[in-house]
Amino acid sequence: MDAPIRQVVVQEDLLGRLYCARDLPEALSIFFDSILSPEGVSRAVVLVREGDELRGVSGMGWDIDEVRKLAIALDGTDPILTAYETEAPREVAVPPVLSRGSSEELLALPLSSPDPQDPPFGLILLGTDGHGTHPSPALLQRIGVIGTVLARISERDQLLQGSKQLEQQRDLLTALVNALPDPVLITGPDNSIILENRRAESLFATSDEDSEGRRRALEINNLLFSSFLTRSTIGGGVEVSPARELNLVDPSEGGDLLFEVLSTPLPTSLSAERANVSVLRDVTDLKSATTELERQFKRVRQAEVKSTRERDRLNLILENVGDPILVTDDQSNIMLLNREAERLFDVPPGTGLRSKRRQDVRANDTKFSSFISDFALSQDHTRAMQFNLTQPDTGDEFPAEVVSGKVLNERGEMTAIVSILHDLTKAVENERLAAELGKLNESLEDRIRSATLELEERNRQLEWQRQELERAYRLKSQFLASMSHELRTPINALLGYTSLMRDEIYGELNRRQEEALSRMYTASQHLLELVNDILDLAKIEAGKMPVHIESVDIRYVIRELSQTIEPMVRRKDLEYVVDLDPDLPMIRTDATKVKQVLLNLLSNAVKFTHEGSVAVRTRMAEADGIVIEVSDTGIGIEEEDLAKIFEDFRQVDQSSTREYGGTGLGLSITKKLLHLLGGTIHVESKLRGGSTFTVWLPRESEEIVLDEDISRVAREASEAVIE
Repeated sequence: MDAPIRQVVVQEDLLGRLYCARDLPEALSIFFDSILSPEGVSRAVVLVREGDELRGVSGMGWDIDEVRKLAIALDGTDPILTAYETEAPREVAVPPVLSRGSSEELLALPLSSPDPQDPPFGLILLGTDGHGTHPSPALLQRIGVIGTVLARISERDQLLQGSKQLEQQRDLLTALVNALPDPVLITGPDNSIILENRRAESLFATSDEDSEGRRRALEINNLLFSSFLTRSTIGGGVEVSPARELNLVDPSEGGDLLFEVLSTPLPTSLSAERANVSVLRDVTDLKSATTELERQFKRVRQAEVKSTRERDRLNLILENVGDPILVTDDQSNIMLLNREAERLFDVPPGTGLRSKRRQDVRANDTKFSSFISDFALSQDHTRAMQFNLTQPDTGDEFPAEVVSGKVLNERGEMTAIVSILHDLTKAVENERLAAELGKLNESLEDRIRSATLELEERNRQLEWQRQELERAYRLKSQFLASMSHELRTPINALLGYTSLMRDEIYGELNRRQEEALSRMYTASQHLLELVNDILDLAKIEAGKMPVHIESVDIRYVIRELSQTIEPMVRRKDLEYVVDLDPDLPMIRTDATKVKQVLLNLLSNAVKFTHEGSVAVRTRMAEADGIVIEVSDTGIGIEEEDLAKIFEDFRQVDQSSTREYGGTGLGLSITKKLLHLLGGTIHVESKLRGGSTFTVWLPRESEEIVLDEDISRVAREASEAVIE
């Protein structure tokens, strides 16, 4: 036979022996004996891939413990591991674990996997015969072929081992499920039973040996369980259905069984079709016991609640009754007493034997016991008696009445006596007070008649004073209006003639004459302003100040007033700031009144500011309106004077040597004009720190009469004199 043919036959025989090996170690033993030993390889180690690591499986020339230690000792930089990762043969030194003092080198040769895409199946380390001879190329080629076979054998071993483990687990799970006392079932999409444990078989599975009655009971159970699963499917939609109760028939005894069903779908990875696993817990006895316990508990609870309610009601009554209550037995011994009775008949712990309190309590007890003893021996069912007792807390005696009643049993025998003590101190005192009250009533009637006459006289005086007050108010308004008209006429004439003379209509003037006429003109203008303020105040107070509502552009009004006020600002060398909101809307109000208000505020700001600035600003308000702020850096106002500056004829400095003149009507008129327009004014100021007056005006103003408490008489009196 030719050598190549013999080699093929030998190789096929070797492959057959390898495939017939029980496991991978036996196959490696055949490989060592049939391939490596004849080729002069004295030592070899086989490492097999297991996950991401190499595991020592077998060796020739080394024992298995050394081979396993070698796999554990490999690290990321080891030349052996490098040869495995690069999948190329590599010469390496004998590892320290295997060296035994030898310096011989080994050949690390990766073993191919059946699938070229997978990493090498393992790694074989080949040693020489000790003379430095390396394995031949033919041997390396055969090792490569054998490596694929070994990989298949390793896969076969893993599959067999996994199959055995699965079979063991299946048997264990089957035993566990059958050992459960509760029925366990697996049902399919059509609610048919696929798998059930031994307990479930006794409830749902039929056999040829079953009687007709048992078969009928099992059919009923299957129908009930199928109906239950159908209802759960229709009303479900959740992963795990909540526990629900299911009634079944006991196939053995024919009685009712109550089960609590827990159903959950099986994962799709465990079943090709949708399946559910159901566990039935027998709660028949538990339900009966629970029902009975609930019934018993409810009865006990109701009795307890009723008893507690009655006890609490009795205790509440006894403790909150203002009179002492005592319960004594048939021997006149006290069994029960409330808090009020304890103060009279009980001695607190620690009280001395000869203390005054103990003596008072003993005296009370003696009187009460004597009364109870006599009452117990009598045939009466109730008795009342009055005697004096002592308050142990104060030592004072007080009259008391005791009312006692007997408590009889079913045979009519006395078992206890209930006594209530009433303090008669108030009753005695009330009798005394009633007598005194009768005497007082007689004198009180006389006093009432006298007081009535006096009240009528005072009412007549008040009516006369009211009439006098109305007449005085009417005369004041008439006087103010008349004097304002009478004074304004000559003042206007004086201003006119003074202007004509200053214009030299009546001839030339020298410097001293011009100066005198200028002062006269200024004084006349000031006097006319005072008269106008007084006339405005009279009109406002009389309710005759006219209000003309129209659309007003506040920005235009402020620009117009700025032209009027700028000469005054320049004379005092002040900075004048105007900051107007460009989005400020038109408002409906009285333009003349608004001008008068702002002119008063700006004039005051310039008047009381010596250096710094005067500013006027506008903005939208949070409410439906606008805000105008007039601020200055002037002398300011003290906090206690802020409430006074809006009063009539009131100035902060009321002395005769005050620095600033005026009638004190400007701010008063300003506030009242704003009230007429439906607006408000607010001031913030600090002494020598300037002032800020904030005016709020509504978007829509209506005619509002200031000082609504002005009497009707004053308004009628002003109609005749105010134009």
